[in-house]
This record gives sequence, structure tokens and C-alpha cells, in this order.
Amino acid sequence: MIPLRDNAPKGADPLVTVCLIAVCVLVYFLQLAYPGGYEESLRVWGEVPTRILAGHNVPGTHIPAYWTWLTSIFMHAGALHLIGNMLALWLFGDNIEWLLGRFRFLLFYLTVGVLANIATTFLGYQSSEPGIGASGAIAGVMAAYLIFYPRARVTSLMWINPFSFMYFATGGQWGFVTRNISALWYIGSWLALQIALGGLLFGTGTHINAGIYAHVAGALGGAVLVWPLLIQGRRPDADDPVVTDSITAPIIGDEGDGGSGVRVNMLDDELARLHGSAAPIPPIHDYRAEELLDQGDRQGALQHCREMLAIAQRMGEHDREAGYRALIDEITAMPAPQDVGV
Repeated sequence: MIPLRDNAPKGADPLVTVCLIAVCVLVYFLQLAYPGGYEESLRVWGEVPTRILAGHNVPGTHIPAYWTWLTSIFMHAGALHLIGNMLALWLFGDNIEWLLGRFRFLLFYLTVGVLANIATTFLGYQSSEPGIGASGAIAGVMAAYLIFYPRARVTSLMWINPFSFMYFATGGQWGFVTRNISALWYIGSWLALQIALGGLLFGTGTHINAGIYAHVAGALGGAVLVWPLLIQGRRPDADDPVVTDSITAPIIGDEGDGGSGVRVNMLDDELARLHGSAAPIPPIHDYRAEELLDQGDRQGALQHCREMLAIAQRMGEHDREAGYRALIDEITAMPAPQDVGV
């Protein structure tokens, strides 16, 4: 499952998020060119619990080893490790950067990353293996995102096997499809898995423990630290359409809306759209709009759709924008309740 985008509202350009990604990519190439080889860069600048707790310096320098709590945040164990972390940072970091402001977000990211590494040092105090990666800091970002955007939708590309449970759960769709997944489930299930694995592996001495500890500690640190750093004026309103998306919306919805069910975007549909040959976008099937219409509140349904349209425009999601425009036209064309014949 590969996350592609989310529908949480965004503010100014995420300058710090972009810079953090650029630094991590640059450091990765420096690791590849490191004297002594890539593995040597991990051994020297990675977080090694036994070295830190013994009060030693970084090998070949006079720098105290505890500084690797910071340096290891920008290092990665391979291209896939780097890509996965940077994709998550890009997807969730821009929203949290807007909520906190640029300087506070940088402070938040670095502090959570260091706290996660401190936790892995003391929980894995017997380990002499280097711990590296931005996962702890990014787990903190994801935890903050979960707090403020629990009902946002994360559009993800997934492969559905025709012999799997997902084949039946999605009504017989298979192959590459894009689906909207509630952030509550997308992030919440991942955090629950990390906590469960951390409990199962605690004290076993396996190297995987370090990453699990970093994820859990980073998430806990992020969930706590985000509150004092939050700019209150930017906190999502209680009636924000993304925050208040109907709880009856499916956990795994169809792609293209803010949590409602709409058509499945197959991979070949996306390619066809890019080549200008896609079929017209039908009106979005929005649960909240339906609920308001059932209550006879046509103006409320129109207002909700216009708010979702504005979000789609800010995010540059043209399919959602076209779908909401079509839905607004459809609702506008409906006869007023008093004009409906008996």
C-alpha cells in the first residue's frame, strides 16, 4: 500500500518539510560517498547505545557520541528506507508544519526525533548495532496528524489480490486501485501494530526492536509535544468538513472525495485521464450531502459541497473538483420541496 495524497486542508508552502526531505536525500548520497564505504558511515554516525552509554566519542572525532541522537535522524539504511520515510514526511508533514508554523515545526521534528533515539538507547542499552532513520520523528508527525485530522482521507495505491479478503471488501475489484482510507485507520492501525510488536519483542534482543521502539516513542512524543507548539488560530475548526466527515463513511472508501463513496479509480483510468481520454467525472457520492438532503436541508447540502469543492481546489485535485461541481449542479437543479408534486 503506497500513500499518494490526503485531503486535509493545507496552508502556506511547506518550506521546512521540503528542506528536511532535501537534507535527508543529500545525507544519503554523502553516505554512499563516505570514506570507508556506506556501512562505515552507519557505524560511525549511527546511534550505537553501548557507545553512547559508555561516554565514548564518535569514532575518529572528539564529538561526544550522544550527538548521534541527532545525526542518525537524517541517515537511512537504503533507498527504499529513504523513499518510504520521505513519502510519509511529505504526505503528513505539510499539514503539521502549517499548524505549528515553520520554526516550531522544525523544533518539533528534531525534538521528537531525538527523544525517540534517546528511548531506543536506553531500551536497547545492550545493543552495539547502529540505529538510523527518520522514522521516530515521522512517527511523531503522524501522531500529531492523527490528533487533528482523524477523519481525513489518505488516498493510497494498493494491489488487490483476487483471492484476498480485500477483493470481497471492495466489491470484486482487483489489480492496482486507489482507495481513500480514513486517517484514523491508516495511521491508527500502524501505531497499534508498532505497540503490539514492541510488547512482543521487548527484551528479546532482536535488532528490529530499535526501529519499533523509535516508532512508539516518537509517536508518544509527538502526541504530547504538538500541544504546546500549536498555533491556536490554525487548529482545525470543530465543524471543518474534513474533521466532521460522516462517521458512517466507509473505512476504505472509493477514491476521489473527502471520505465519501465514489467510483474506484483504476490505474488504467488514471493513465487515460492523463492522456485526455477519460470519461466525464460523475457527481461525487457524498454521505454528508445525502444526509442533509434527506433532512430537507438543500442549502446546507450545497454549502457543504462548496466547502469540499474549495478544499479540492486548494489541493489541486481536479477529479474531486469536477465531481463536486457536478454534484452542486445536480443539487441546484433539484426542485424545491414545495414544488414536488404529490
